[in-house]
Amino acid sequence: MTIEQAREQMGMSRKDVSEWLGIPYRTLQNWEIGERQCPDYVERLVVEKILRGKEETKEEQ
Repeated sequence: MTIEQAREQMGMSRKDVSEWLGIPYRTLQNWEIGERQCPDYVERLVVEKILRGKEETKEEQ
């Protein structure tokens, strides 16, 4: 799963992910549109954080 797929699955915008995880918006955008290559290990960690983080937020409510 890509960052974009995880983000869209969870209903998050690029801005949401950027602000939440502290990743510059332009970096995230470049990864998603293929301008730059996100390291595989970073992508896996970000995807996991998006999927888990959103779930944890739901559990807190």
